[in-house]
Amino acid sequence: MSRVAVEWGAILEIAIPSVFLNAAPNVTVTLQTALLGSYGGSDMQAGFGAVATTANTVCFLFNFLTDGVSAKLGKNAGAADWVSLRKHVKLALICGLAGGALACSTLAVLKHPITILLNLQPEVLRGATPYWWVRVAITPLVLVNMSISGVLQGFNRVTAATMLISGQALLEIAGTLVVFLGGLGSHETYLRNMGLVTLASAFVSTCVGLLLVKLLPPPMTPALDDRQELLIVEDSTSTSLPADVLLHTDEEALVVGPVAAKADSDTSNDNSLMGFLSDGASMLIRSALLQATFFIALAVASRMGTAALAAHQIVAQLWLLTSYVTDGFAVAGTVLGSRLSHQRLNSTSSSETRSLQVLCNRVLLSGLAIGTLCGIGFFVAEDWLISLFTKADVTIDILHNHLWSLLCVVQPLNSLVFVYDGLLYASQSFAFTCNVMLVGFCLVFCPMITVAQYTIKALWGVWVAKAALNLCRLLGGMYRIHIWWFQTAATLD
Repeated sequence: MSRVAVEWGAILEIAIPSVFLNAAPNVTVTLQTALLGSYGGSDMQAGFGAVATTANTVCFLFNFLTDGVSAKLGKNAGAADWVSLRKHVKLALICGLAGGALACSTLAVLKHPITILLNLQPEVLRGATPYWWVRVAITPLVLVNMSISGVLQGFNRVTAATMLISGQALLEIAGTLVVFLGGLGSHETYLRNMGLVTLASAFVSTCVGLLLVKLLPPPMTPALDDRQELLIVEDSTSTSLPADVLLHTDEEALVVGPVAAKADSDTSNDNSLMGFLSDGASMLIRSALLQATFFIALAVASRMGTAALAAHQIVAQLWLLTSYVTDGFAVAGTVLGSRLSHQRLNSTSSSETRSLQVLCNRVLLSGLAIGTLCGIGFFVAEDWLISLFTKADVTIDILHNHLWSLLCVVQPLNSLVFVYDGLLYASQSFAFTCNVMLVGFCLVFCPMITVAQYTIKALWGVWVAKAALNLCRLLGGMYRIHIWWFQTAATLD
């Protein structure tokens, strides 16, 4: 079996395209937030934040379709288990479609209750109501696109996934600029028209993405629609492999003989629907809790007034922007780490363990550096950045009042959390990730957000609660990776 490279070149080859892949949608939303602040005012920003956060909360309940699928398909590719890989691809797309239909129905039903819960003012509702229904229509496409992205990343087709997501982002940015700079709308219709642009770009992305999944399987894998006979031995110790693939010996060399038997044994439960959904359930709960924190924070911010809600949307975009840039190195950790983890199970050498430690150290160092640089950048460019997003004096005052300092300080923390998430997926620690999120949500976030609403009564208190949750996640990731995973590796060696 060829050794997985963990040199900086191999890491950056995955990380750099992934940075564009993960950051592109957030850059688009950040630009839209800034344009709404300049052309529509704080009420349009507030409406955009309320609807987008609610829709994302529902959509990203199914975020395991991206993260979990990438790890599973990376593991299948590392084991050359093409039969399981094909099954997981089909399951991912089916779950994406079914999840999209469910999310769409949920958003439609919850429109009135959510509006009441968020206590949105009439001036906010004028733009938010038509935009809500556009977002309902977009939801199925979003879920399918999440699934497609997970499949392509699991195929190690990161460049293709990057081009797909970046292309969608560029199309959406171009359309958004036409809407605002071309004057295609009024104060009350800018938000709806911007949503229609998002709908059109998502549809184009879905069509192109499905074509890429069909045409770009992992290296050495037969096309997903290949009808040739598979070389399958009907017993529990065999690996089902395409006959022509057995002849290849490149960097994705197959596992054969007794080692292949062990690989098949290790992944036998993954070949069923229940095996796929077992880890998916943990990721579903984890994603649900994480998105619940954003929605609860939104609900608390909405009760502080329209200006506070607009400021909350601005901070949310900058908060996430750094994290998604760092997520490129999290993807590198997931892809390379999952392959090293598989090779370690089938090797008597300690080299895979040392490579795994080097990989972890390098992606974590990269995340820390990015977070630190972004924090410094936010601090130095405070006045300029705020002026890009809003001209409203009340919103500006809220951003300056402790909130911006907190935003700068927590960037290294946020970046490390994202990288650790990628490494946790590589270690297949889906249940552990879910448990850490559950503990942090119940014992850290909920008490602190309650204090923010009833005692602090300021927007910065809301984001302190989010930062405390991320600290809890960071400590959990450090334990799982540096103590549990590495000690397990030492035992295997």
